[in-house]
Amino acid sequence: MKRIRIAVIGMGVSGCLHAESLKQIKDKAEIAAICDKNEEQVKFNASMYGCDAYTDYHDILKRDDIDAVDICLPHHLHAQVAVEAAEAGKHILVEKPIATTIEDADRMIRSARKHGVKLMVAENHAFVPAHQLVRDLVRKGMVGRIFLAKAYEITGDVPVEPNTWKILPEVKGSLLDMGVHRFFVLRWIVGEVESVFAFAKKLVCELDTENDDTAVVLLKFKNGALGEVDVTCGAVIEPTNRLEIYGTEGTILEDHMWEKPVMYCSNHKGYETDGWIKPEVEHSPFPGYYQLSFRKEMEHFVDCIINDEEPMVTGEDGREALRIALTAYKSLETGKEEKVI
Repeated sequence: MKRIRIAVIGMGVSGCLHAESLKQIKDKAEIAAICDKNEEQVKFNASMYGCDAYTDYHDILKRDDIDAVDICLPHHLHAQVAVEAAEAGKHILVEKPIATTIEDADRMIRSARKHGVKLMVAENHAFVPAHQLVRDLVRKGMVGRIFLAKAYEITGDVPVEPNTWKILPEVKGSLLDMGVHRFFVLRWIVGEVESVFAFAKKLVCELDTENDDTAVVLLKFKNGALGEVDVTCGAVIEPTNRLEIYGTEGTILEDHMWEKPVMYCSNHKGYETDGWIKPEVEHSPFPGYYQLSFRKEMEHFVDCIINDEEPMVTGEDGREALRIALTAYKSLETGKEEKVI
């Protein structure tokens, strides 16, 4: 079987995680090239991965032997590279958020459709087995009608370097960077979001930036449920995520810090539990769930190319998570609840 040849564009933290994940599926894919503006660093990384090194992504797009690109650049740079990649006939995996504006997201989606290439958003939370289990339990009716859902993402990587792209005004802050994870997951499990009310501030970061590092967003879902998303990059903690799903017939709790990350109780007919159930699910606390979900994400993208299938996380899914985040920023400006439109 021909292996899919992929070029990783952007070799920061995410790019390196993606490259390491590609190494784990070398029977299906290979790293053909990597690209980064830091010439010394990209040459060093290329020597590790046994691939070609570039400082200009246009040189990658000219190559006929490269099937796909994996875009791991700062958020505001995604759209232009993705559109040009589609025009060059390359399949596209792009880190979340898909873009920083709805207009850019739409450009990416249109270009991929026009040129007949796959466009997948690298939303690794869709590939966390614990999240997939929670979604399956909800779909089976184990909690009945959901009336409240909470999602948290807490990390300790507040920006400290004055030259980091994360303090650029174009990328906004943690509400966008981290919030899209949680908005995607809640939309995926609970349903479409109707409106939001947001709070977000810079409470921890000491750099000269207005970008928020902490946010709380209240949500109303179209099915009547209420929700809450809390994110911060300023905690003294290893990265973790948590979900709480409350329904009329049961409750599900999920926490990435637990060895057994999911627990539930239910009085749904046929699924009644005597107290809490902690089902077996593939998992490992940080950094294990990062490595696990990134590998599954990369393999899924490659399989979609090989089998000509629609990705689990489409450009449209990425756009809708972005839309919720941008509506939350609008709520910050107006101080009011805002409709997601």
